[in-house]
Amino acid sequence: MSEYAAELRELAASVLPEDGGTPTVGRAREVLAGVRELGLPRIGVPEERGGSGGTLDDLLVAVEALAARGAGVPLIESSVADWVIGHVRPLDEAFAVTALLDGAPGVVEAGSTLTGELAAVPWARDASLLLACGPGREPLIIDLRHDSVGLRASENLAGEPRDTVLLDHTPAVPVASGPRYPEIRARLALLWSAAVTGAAHGAYRLTKAYVSEREQFGAPLLRLPAVSSGLASMRVQLMQADAALGLAREAVAEPGWLDVASAVAVARVTTARTATEVARAAHQLHGAMGITGEYPLHHFTRRLWAWRDAVATEREWADTLGKRAADLGEDAVWTRLTASGS
Repeated sequence: MSEYAAELRELAASVLPEDGGTPTVGRAREVLAGVRELGLPRIGVPEERGGSGGTLDDLLVAVEALAARGAGVPLIESSVADWVIGHVRPLDEAFAVTALLDGAPGVVEAGSTLTGELAAVPWARDASLLLACGPGREPLIIDLRHDSVGLRASENLAGEPRDTVLLDHTPAVPVASGPRYPEIRARLALLWSAAVTGAAHGAYRLTKAYVSEREQFGAPLLRLPAVSSGLASMRVQLMQADAALGLAREAVAEPGWLDVASAVAVARVTTARTATEVARAAHQLHGAMGITGEYPLHHFTRRLWAWRDAVATEREWADTLGKRAADLGEDAVWTRLTASGS
């Protein structure tokens, strides 16, 4: 864990002091302005490149801390874009986001231009630059303010902007050096694992407070065996997510017995399952209160549902992990599972 973890959590608290989340796009814009002013999206980019310095581990702490407060801001998508762009040129004030092209088969590349539609681009309506990444090609920088770019506004399940970008022979500048698609995809996946873990902790904290304070038959709900058992099950899910995220952190910081790609896949499978189970249990334990618009639980559970399959679904990550195990062979898998540090 980063030595600056406590300070980073305090910074997150300064831009979103309550667990009320960002219930509207307008409120999310206010929080995003604070996040950008503090330089959180540029953690992990060297200061001489216009970044905030620090490491990926520092960024993971910031992502998890904001998600734990119910924030729905594009810290992940912006930080990855800045990280890639910062490899090739100093960063300016432009707000950039990231989108993967592996789900956009209709996009046609002709010379240095793109034509087609990019669906579910995060916060395209507010961004000025888009970093588009696809397998087997260099990342591309697209000016979203160019005359050839159109937009259809849309939102995901959590109410966060996920717009369709319309390209008509739009200029695209290749990033000739720096990270490529596999590394970018893995970084996105790891950061989303941190976001899901943070949101799950937020849902658990809210649920624990509710069943501890709400009374039935003269005693807190927590005294009921079914309620205490449900809360304990949520806690177990959180411990599993924390462990998987910690394993991925170690793999990134000190590559060794477990490769980064496998560790990230484990984290995504585990946190996706945690998202499902924690959201289900939180609503069960809250009863009708959990679905009211004024109560903040849905700021966490809607994000758990929306974020659990970010980058790829749980099944796709499980398939990836299974194929890697099959390629290694039985002996190698057993050796890794029983290696010191596992």
